Amino acid sequence: MFNDYFWKSYLAGGGQAVVRFFETQLSERFTPDYADTICELHRAYCPEKKINETLHEELTDLHKVLADDFVWYEGEPPTIDMAMQVLYEDFFADDDSNDRVKFAWFANSMAYFTTMFTIAWPKWFVPYYFCWNYNILEKIADEFGIDLPDIPQKREYKARFFHYGKICEAFADFRRQYGMSLYEFCAFLYDFAPKAVGGIDSYIIKDIPKPKSAYFIGGAKNDAYLTYDEEEIIAWQCSPDTMAGDAVVMYLRSPVSALDSIWRSVSIGFNDPFFYYYRCTYLSRPRKIKPISYTQMKEDPVFSKLWIVRKNMQGVNGVEILPSVYNYLLDISDSDAERLEFAVSNEDISITNEKDVEEKRIKPFLEALGYTEADYRQQLYIEIGNHNYALIPDFVIRPVVSKGHQSADFLIEAKYSVGSVGALEAAKTQARGYAKLLNAAYAVIASKEGIWVTAAGDDYTDDVMSFSWSQLQREDDFHQVFRLLGQGKFSTGG
Repeated sequence: MFNDYFWKSYLAGGGQAVVRFFETQLSERFTPDYADTICELHRAYCPEKKINETLHEELTDLHKVLADDFVWYEGEPPTIDMAMQVLYEDFFADDDSNDRVKFAWFANSMAYFTTMFTIAWPKWFVPYYFCWNYNILEKIADEFGIDLPDIPQKREYKARFFHYGKICEAFADFRRQYGMSLYEFCAFLYDFAPKAVGGIDSYIIKDIPKPKSAYFIGGAKNDAYLTYDEEEIIAWQCSPDTMAGDAVVMYLRSPVSALDSIWRSVSIGFNDPFFYYYRCTYLSRPRKIKPISYTQMKEDPVFSKLWIVRKNMQGVNGVEILPSVYNYLLDISDSDAERLEFAVSNEDISITNEKDVEEKRIKPFLEALGYTEADYRQQLYIEIGNHNYALIPDFVIRPVVSKGHQSADFLIEAKYSVGSVGALEAAKTQARGYAKLLNAAYAVIASKEGIWVTAAGDDYTDDVMSFSWSQLQREDDFHQVFRLLGQGKFSTGG
């Protein structure tokens, strides 16, 4: 939360000069220095050089416009909603434009437009310099208690435009709460807060883990944001489910239609309402592969079965690749990139009791899902009422327990053997009681035969999925479980 002591220390230690910079530039005289300073601040929380260069170009272009006797609307709308409506209907008016085209115009020059809006109507607006970095804005909001509005859906282009106005309303509420001027808030938003949440280091992973999933993305060789420098980090449209370390396969539409390279995600995927393509991931460490042309893919016995290939690779960005297909791609492209491998436990191990199930099946299973022993508890003893307690004896994954409240991502109930429908239903009944106490998303039964997964949505009744241990030796089958229960798939927990 916001700490007044740290904020005042920042102002006393040089922050007041940043406040004065914003006040001078946005209310008195907008100079070329503005672009230089904003981009210097921007580099603390955005690693993408091209994004920084584009930001500089937009603000430099704005300086040229403002220097040419720029004429704005007369007067000022009485509310921010009306101000946004004026902008949408008048400033972005074009009889031939639909909502998508208008939004694209706005989103592709958002720094330019929002800085202009702020200079003209400072009562309502705040310049926006988090394009491709809504993740940082969300971190700042979480850290300091700014109540951001819900993000509109991807195809709600008009709502995405008006989302900027709603964010400015949230900013205004925060400013009023802590008595900040617009210019103090700009210093807070673009200097103090990004540094407080950790800047680039808060989301760019340097020591990336082994890949757990793989995705297709698409581009062209002349894309402005594309570079093969292994040290560079680029932002790209991908799946919001992307995890740090995941493999990302680039399909180039031109000059030839072919699979071209393999990248690694160095951030978690996220949605950004002001990035036109909405879904964003930061990538790095490209490795060229022997090209696999679209013609080859159509004729290949494995690739030809993929729906994305049958659709001519249209909408390729963020399409997940099955582990078996990804590993096959590595084989035929002569790539030495890391494979998608999941080591559960050996199928032929001896299981003679429930303890064996726990030690030889469940613990290796959790390890393959990405969990360490610090991520789960056995023999969890929790308070469930006034001086009442319950023992949850098996595995509770990422528990959060405090007086009067407890939760967990999921739990595993161990049984030596589940050899009949009746035995399975009895185990589910037991697990259901534990799962309800913990508000768990899933309950898992594990025995010497395999696993059964149920979900909170239907009161842990029907199987979401079930696999024998031999089936879990197959990479695609295990990956289904990983997509549901793997480390990083939950937003809450301990």
